[in-house]
Amino acid sequence: MPKLKKSSNKKFTVVVFYGAPAVGKFTVAKELHKQTGYKFFHNHHVYDLAHSLFDRETLNISRLYENIYFTTIKEIADAKLNAVTTHAFSAKYVSRTGLTDQEYMKKIQKIVEKAGGTTIFIHLKTSEGVLLKRVVGNSRKKFLKLKDPEILKDILHDKNKDWENTAKVKNNIVIDNTKLSPKKVVDLIVKHFKI
Repeated sequence: MPKLKKSSNKKFTVVVFYGAPAVGKFTVAKELHKQTGYKFFHNHHVYDLAHSLFDRETLNISRLYENIYFTTIKEIADAKLNAVTTHAFSAKYVSRTGLTDQEYMKKIQKIVEKAGGTTIFIHLKTSEGVLLKRVVGNSRKKFLKLKDPEILKDILHDKNKDWENTAKVKNNIVIDNTKLSPKKVVDLIVKHFKI
């Protein structure tokens, strides 16, 4: 059997949209995929699989989710694919495995950089009022996403969470998408990062 050739020194980029639930990560990531052809790896592709087996906030779901997610990022990096992904980020969150969200983001960056790629982080932000309107949007129905404004309100006010602070990673910008269309957000990103 012939040996598979290792990928060349091809440059590639992984874009990570992150922020509070219902901020528009999926919608903007889908628009970036449409405009650039970057592969789209939505975090709910993994989370929904893990949740079909295990209850929320258990060690099993956290471990399975993290193992699949980071293995997928590694395969994306090894194949040197341009890709876009999403993550609901809280600066204070610690999963049942002990992994903080800050470490989670740094791990993505480390995997991509080790393979010679660049990671771009986009922290999407909007007001609580807009989040509560968006949480009932149609795009959320396809996945096991939160859809209840009252539950979201409790999550946003949970003192053990921090939806405001930005991840401590390189190539990181904050975009307030309250009044921006997904296309406009992507236009800003493409121009700023020259992708």
